Amino acid sequence: MIFRERENDIDFQLHQISKFFSDMKKLVYLFLILMCFTSGNSYSWEKVPVPDSVDKKTKSPWNFFEDFENENVGRLTTNKFTTNDKGTGLKPFEIKEDPDGNTYLAVTVKDGWNVDQKGWTKETTERAEFEVKPKRVLGKEIWISFKKRLPEDFTHIDDRVLFFQFKNMISTGKVSPLIGLTYKKNGNRLKIGGQTGGNARRSMSQKEKGLYRIDTKYKNYEGNWVQRWEKFRSQYKDRDVDGTAKVTPLGEWSTYKIGIYNTRDNDGFVRVYKDGELIFDYNGVTYDWRGKYYRSHIRLGVYRDRVVGVSYPDQTIHFDDFIVVSDEKTLDQILAR
Repeated sequence: MIFRERENDIDFQLHQISKFFSDMKKLVYLFLILMCFTSGNSYSWEKVPVPDSVDKKTKSPWNFFEDFENENVGRLTTNKFTTNDKGTGLKPFEIKEDPDGNTYLAVTVKDGWNVDQKGWTKETTERAEFEVKPKRVLGKEIWISFKKRLPEDFTHIDDRVLFFQFKNMISTGKVSPLIGLTYKKNGNRLKIGGQTGGNARRSMSQKEKGLYRIDTKYKNYEGNWVQRWEKFRSQYKDRDVDGTAKVTPLGEWSTYKIGIYNTRDNDGFVRVYKDGELIFDYNGVTYDWRGKYYRSHIRLGVYRDRVVGVSYPDQTIHFDDFIVVSDEKTLDQILAR
């Protein structure tokens, strides 16, 4: 009797052990499935630590480095970026590879693939942009960098082609970017600037907009970007008549670095560097909109104006090494790798 009880106890224990391993096997399986969903598209997204020296109150909510190296050639597959393109189903975001093995993101806008008409005018816009998830960054310092290349077969147009924008948004109303980088006049003009504030709940006159705009315009003169004029919140600044940066030839990479301290106070700033040269330097209020602040976003891609009834070339811009961190020192260390 005692022996049979012990035998039953052993059987019970063996059953419990078998059940335990069976349950563990299921848990491991579920874990592997979850890993496939969370890291199956692990396309080189690297989280960048925030140094202890950075004030927690001003640190950026975005801190990452994306070089697209682990992406498969073909369509961009990502859960880190959202896309803003009106050409649904046209797959404007593609991972491509250079002969040296470097992979990058190619963003394309095709002729006539969307219609976003501006009121009763004959102008429309076409866009294909990607962005990180919008965050609340009022009172934060953000440092951004990316590489950009216009392919050798790129065709400029007379209309605006914007390839970068940082925009503050309010809960009601439509606002303009704080800072944007734009080609115009068949690529012979580079405009840097945007809107620091205003009343987004109604249309503003050009004079009223001028009270809040920060703009610098450059002209391509013999392969150099020469500053034509600079105006910050209705105040003209002395212009630099010498070329401060080279015009990057088609088929070659250029590196942009952008620093923003986003604030309602006068200690804010926006700085833009191209290939190490400072080409935009604004100091002052960066958020002066009437209305409740909502969030901000960073966008890269192709966003262009066009005239209805006129044929336009397809345009592709290449992007690589997209970085957003909380301080300039960290960004410079990454760029120096």
